[in-house]
Amino acid sequence: MKLDLRRIEARTGPVEFRDWPRIFPARHRSTPAEAGFGASRFSSPNKLFRVLYAAEDFPTAFAEAIVRDRFAGKQRRYLYRPFLESLVATEISTRAPLALLDLTGPAAYELGVDTDAKGARAHLTGQRFAEELHKRTTVDGILFSSRLTDAPCVAIFDRAFSKIRGTSSVDILRLSALADEIERLEITVRRRAVKAT
Repeated sequence: MKLDLRRIEARTGPVEFRDWPRIFPARHRSTPAEAGFGASRFSSPNKLFRVLYAAEDFPTAFAEAIVRDRFAGKQRRYLYRPFLESLVATEISTRAPLALLDLTGPAAYELGVDTDAKGARAHLTGQRFAEELHKRTTVDGILFSSRLTDAPCVAIFDRAFSKIRGTSSVDILRLSALADEIERLEITVRRRAVKAT
């Protein structure tokens, strides 16, 4: 994938934010501002770097980390309590400005980047783009719009983890914001999956 480095540089600038929600597995609760290798929109398919995601608001973090497309085409919406019990939340803030590529709005089109990188349901194009961006620039990550809610999100590369901090992790089931989203989206939380007889 070819990048227009001049245009990339022009759309990269310092970004600071405070208390952006992040939802992640409870087994990593002791490291709220760290991330492991994964298979996400801007992760490295070759495991060259790690990526941490956060969203501007809780509904977007919930959509990106939990719901995604699981309710597409379904009239009844279920989440299972054991799954929710396996998740925690934190709030991420910057310690120092992050040099982020702004990929919001028409940026991908203007940069000549395949628009699937920021908006496709499949992640391969975004992963290839992020790997090339990480390799050929010194940016700390990407500012992008959620394809689900259109709200701002960040994907922070591991080389910038020292520039962020996270609050103590909290079980997601203890958050009133979760209850609000479950009610707003008319989701039923079940103790376990019901097997058809």
